[in-house]
Amino acid sequence: MTDATETAERVNAAEATEGTEKAGEAKGIEKAVNFIKQEQYPRLLAEATPNEKCLTCLLCEPVCPTKAIKVTFNKTREDYGPLRPEMKGKIAIDQEKCNLCGRCAKFCKAFLLVDKGEKEKDPRNLVPYDQLLVDEELCDYCGLCVPLCPEEAIKVEGEPLEVPEGEKEFIGKIEIDQDLCIGCGRCAQVCPYEAMDIKKPFQGEIKLVEKNLVRCDPLGCLACFNVCPAKCWYVDERGKAAPVKDQCIFCGACEKACPVSAIQVERSDVRHTEIKETPWAEEWKQAISAIKTGERLRPDVSGAVSPPDIERQPLPAPEKPKIDSELLRLVDEALKPLEPLLRKPKIRQILEKEPAEEAIKKIVERLRKDEAKKAAAADTTGSIEGAK
Repeated sequence: MTDATETAERVNAAEATEGTEKAGEAKGIEKAVNFIKQEQYPRLLAEATPNEKCLTCLLCEPVCPTKAIKVTFNKTREDYGPLRPEMKGKIAIDQEKCNLCGRCAKFCKAFLLVDKGEKEKDPRNLVPYDQLLVDEELCDYCGLCVPLCPEEAIKVEGEPLEVPEGEKEFIGKIEIDQDLCIGCGRCAQVCPYEAMDIKKPFQGEIKLVEKNLVRCDPLGCLACFNVCPAKCWYVDERGKAAPVKDQCIFCGACEKACPVSAIQVERSDVRHTEIKETPWAEEWKQAISAIKTGERLRPDVSGAVSPPDIERQPLPAPEKPKIDSELLRLVDEALKPLEPLLRKPKIRQILEKEPAEEAIKKIVERLRKDEAKKAAAADTTGSIEGAK
């Protein structure tokens, strides 16, 4: 599913929800309360916030595992007029300086960012692109891309495009859906300008249990890869699963999922909003304490009364059905003509894909054709022998 499709689905869902809420208000129906957003209920704090160093580039958006980041820009090259095909010039990119931030590609179609393949993506190297290319057939050497590059990696020779001073500003905007953000910090790690401040929901440590790691088979298992919300797992040089610890949020999902108990997650702190003095405040404190210590208060069940055992009468042994040997022989004889037909791949395909009634019709039709062919062949053989 593409990002555009996902965005459209979200917009449609939001519009549908808004319409339902308005209809409910019109009928006097109370709107459902989202308890997660109520101030009296504490919640985990997981946030990513861009700071003043942010230049608004494309590196953080594709590496976010929950699609919480959206980057937009105010202008493109097309806003300054059509391409000038008669213009001649040169354009060059210094690959040593370029950090593949993608600002130029977002501005002008002449730049092409080559995405990494799914198999090449690795949490140890989060940059989502392989290289930056230039299609000079789409470039008129206007020079507007040169000031956009924060690394001064683009050089253009040609006739610059005259643009009024007030219209040259190329501004980007980064929006982060904090409801989707899990605080993994992948955006901060891929950012070359240290422009993202991260708050993780948990503090702690993740360890691999070496004595159990010998049984780890990431090619056949992938349990830790599949459940990790931060997508921080990779296969190391030993052929074993390993996490990028700086991206781990210490949720503990991988520990629970590992079938060989090769992962251990310890949480030392929980970041959460203030616990208000409500009737459930003590239970919230106990729950947060359990997250850190792994110990839970168990209810006292020593006084519980167990119901008496129910005496169940043993069921009689099932009677062996009587088999009519003559009927069985007739069934076998009736099925014999079908055996060679059922071995054919085309017939098996009909049985698998066609509805039962349609499949029966087609198989009966083929059976009749086979019988007709056999009868015709027998007649031909009889005629030849009679002629002899």
